[in-house]
Amino acid sequence: PELPPKTETSEFARLTREQAVLYEAVVRETMAKIEAAEGIARRGLVLKLLTSLRQICNHPAQYLKEADSPRLAGRSGKFDLFEDLLSVMLAEQQSVLVFTQYVEMARLVSARLGQQHIDHRILHGGTPVAGRPALVDAFQSGDFKVFLLSLRAAGTGLTLTRAQ
Repeated sequence: PELPPKTETSEFARLTREQAVLYEAVVRETMAKIEAAEGIARRGLVLKLLTSLRQICNHPAQYLKEADSPRLAGRSGKFDLFEDLLSVMLAEQQSVLVFTQYVEMARLVSARLGQQHIDHRILHGGTPVAGRPALVDAFQSGDFKVFLLSLRAAGTGLTLTRAQ
């Protein structure tokens, strides 16, 4: 009962040219390997392909393992759409929860937020258990507006009522 009403909207983001080129190259290369493989190896390649495509759609830097890339903006339609939505929410003084399946993606988002001087924190599976309550309390008390959460770490019974 203490949670605000849930609002869902669907947003669509186009792949950037870099994403589209990477996507096509990965599909072409992996499909050739899949055609030559059999059994469990074939299934493994299909799973690897799906994971790679999801990472490319998130941000090329995630797929290319460019964790320290200073150039993050303009390379991912999804990333740029996220920045647009976030700027609106922050302009409205809203607190924001950002969920991701990939800790690497949370780190990329964190790097970009740092470039923009947006105060935020990250909670993921590697966050020490003893430090988690302090992070949650700081968010709940309004010490920072943006909380990045991995699905694995956040799915362990957290109640964050501050976010809209």
